[in-house]
Amino acid sequence: MDKRDLANRLVKDLGATLTVPDMELDERSHCVLLFDENIVLNMEYDAAGERMLLYVYLDELPRENAEPILREALAGNLFWHRTKGATLSLEEGTGGIVLIYPHSLDDLDAAKFETVVENFVQTAENWKKRIAALKEDAGTKGKEPPDSLPVRPGEPMIYA
Repeated sequence: MDKRDLANRLVKDLGATLTVPDMELDERSHCVLLFDENIVLNMEYDAAGERMLLYVYLDELPRENAEPILREALAGNLFWHRTKGATLSLEEGTGGIVLIYPHSLDDLDAAKFETVVENFVQTAENWKKRIAALKEDAGTKGKEPPDSLPVRPGEPMIYA
C-alpha cells in the first residue's frame, strides 16, 4: 500500500470511529473535521515528507498588546512541553496563530492515529482557551503577568 493510500485509510478508519460516514482525503489529500463548533481540524497528507499534518487555526494575533501571547507561544514551543509535540506558529499574512503537528506514517495504525488526533485536539482546545485569556488580560493594566500553561512531568507527548 502506498503512503497516500495508508493516510487515506487512517482518515477513513477515524471517520468510522467518529461515526462520520465516507470521511476521506480529497483530491488535494486534505480533510477537515469540526469539533464542538470550535475546533476546525485540518488533516493533510504531505507526500514530500510521507507524513500526516494536523493543524488548527487557533485565533488571530491582536494588533496591540500581542507580546503576552507571543511570549507564551515561544515558551510553549520550548522543547514542545506545553504543546505536546506540536508547534505554535504565526501565519504572517493573516496574523493567525496556528498549531501544527506533523507525524510520520511509518509507525501509525488506526488506534495510534486516533490517539494522536485526540491529544492534538485537546492541545488545540487548551491553547484556544489560553490565547483567549491572554487577549482578555492584555486589555487590563497593572495586572500580574498570566501564568503559563502547566507542565506536568511525565505528561505524554502527542504520540510516544
